[in-house]
Amino acid sequence: MRYFLSQSRLALSFVLVCCMAGLISGCADRYTNDAAFLSGGSSEAVDLVAASHQVVDRLVGSSQQILDQSKPIMVASLVNVNDLEQSSVLGRIVSEQVRSRFTQLGYTTKELRYRGNIMVRAGSGELVLSRDVKNLSDAQQAQAVVAGVYAVAETKVYVTLRVLRAEDGTVISSADYALPKGEDVTSLLGHDPLSIY
Repeated sequence: MRYFLSQSRLALSFVLVCCMAGLISGCADRYTNDAAFLSGGSSEAVDLVAASHQVVDRLVGSSQQILDQSKPIMVASLVNVNDLEQSSVLGRIVSEQVRSRFTQLGYTTKELRYRGNIMVRAGSGELVLSRDVKNLSDAQQAQAVVAGVYAVAETKVYVTLRVLRAEDGTVISSADYALPKGEDVTSLLGHDPLSIY
């Protein structure tokens, strides 16, 4: 009888461990972009379109405010966190892909073409919308502005995208992700002096 109870407890313990493992794996962050990255030998390639589309899904899904599909969302080019007036081909193409995904989801979008600082550092060092961009978004009757920054590291490019309420610049959604700095991403990082954000 003791042997039977011992075996039953062992079996029950095994079942509980399996259930816990299933629960833990089910709680994994579904926005890690793992599906977007492909391993290719020593360097990593990235499906940039999939990564951009996944991050928009995350922004919409985690927004603190329901976005109205009939009111425009302005999308700005991503800028280098070290120089808020500098973008790159990467910054422009990611913003285009972000805009495309918002459109696919049924939102009205407008490109934010503005020469100058879209984002400025407030007294606390926090990035906020510049006064000119607030005025521009008011003129366009935009509900929100999507803006972002990227930082180039040795093996990755770290990206932060934010949805800011146009009327007061409050961040209503934010997402962070990293792109492997493979050949494709590196080739898109060159500074383009003709870029307009």
